[in-house]
Amino acid sequence: MTTVLPSRKNVIAFVPAHNEEDIIRSTIESILTQTVKVDVLVISDNSTDNTVSIVRSIAATDNRVSLIETVGNKFKKSGALNAAYENVDLNSYDYVLSVDGDTVIAPDLVEQALIEFQLDPLLGAVCSRAGVVKQETNGFFEKLVYHWQYVEYAEFDRSRVSQDRRIKVAHGMCTAYKVKAIKEVMQRRIDTGKVDCTVYDVHNITEDYELTMTLKELGYHTASGFGMLAWTDVPLKLNELWKQRVRWLRGGLDTLWEHGWNKSTRKDILNAGFFWIMLAFQILLLHYAFYDIVTGVYHPNWIFLLVMILMYVDSVYTLRYVQNPSNWDYLVRITFIPQIFYAWFTIAQLVYAYYLFLFKPNQDW
Repeated sequence: MTTVLPSRKNVIAFVPAHNEEDIIRSTIESILTQTVKVDVLVISDNSTDNTVSIVRSIAATDNRVSLIETVGNKFKKSGALNAAYENVDLNSYDYVLSVDGDTVIAPDLVEQALIEFQLDPLLGAVCSRAGVVKQETNGFFEKLVYHWQYVEYAEFDRSRVSQDRRIKVAHGMCTAYKVKAIKEVMQRRIDTGKVDCTVYDVHNITEDYELTMTLKELGYHTASGFGMLAWTDVPLKLNELWKQRVRWLRGGLDTLWEHGWNKSTRKDILNAGFFWIMLAFQILLLHYAFYDIVTGVYHPNWIFLLVMILMYVDSVYTLRYVQNPSNWDYLVRITFIPQIFYAWFTIAQLVYAYYLFLFKPNQDW
């Protein structure tokens, strides 16, 4: 059976960019070379490098590309994207593609997205797979941090398989939205008094999660298109990675608090509670393991061994979802020890995010 694309394919891509001179040209060109025609609006958010001049040079040769520059935007990406929605007549388009300024997309990504929308009339948003751009690393530790994330992003894809048409987050790096759904979000913002939040909630630091949650509450499906390939930059410094992930996790907790218990949030809230149960269980198992080490007496703990075996199998199985895995990707997971350290690093991030959520109400971008 041949899939027929919708007769109207009016698509506009919003590209928020802050100091992306190294990659913005590649990002725009990957959108312009789509198998489906796409207009491009770049939103330069307080850029101080050559991002603006690069975009203008591309716009001078292709009338599909346009540029706006934010003035006095205090809300970073969400504020930049809201500015895009305020400057575009949505009645001229059926779909909006949001692509980060440091992301490159496959030539048929938009075509794949349109097929997803055709197959599911209730689909409000469909995101790409979470790929990672090949990056130059400086030394062993940067390489380790890079490949931790390279495999982890595949783990994100794996989790979206089980979530089917109600994925947790239609991620910010690359997601296509149905304009009809976006208009309903805009009306909801007005109805709830959030007049400064055109589409994205500027008071939430994980704008993609909050928008996904709002779409689900409006009755829309959210999905991941596994034919939609995109690749993004990742931080190579441990402190930068820590800051990024704590922001994601903290914003997620704020979103759940804001939206409260309902059909769309209850699974995520229960998972948040389950984290603490599993953390207590792991600490208990580690206590027994360290006790044996200190006393020099080994007591076989079959529960500990079973948990470690299951963790190992699960860790290695994720390699199935990695795009073009390298020897380093196999090394990170098969040797397992680096992955254990990274697992506890992510646990520390979540614990700290809870601390910020409970005791630091002012969110830090």
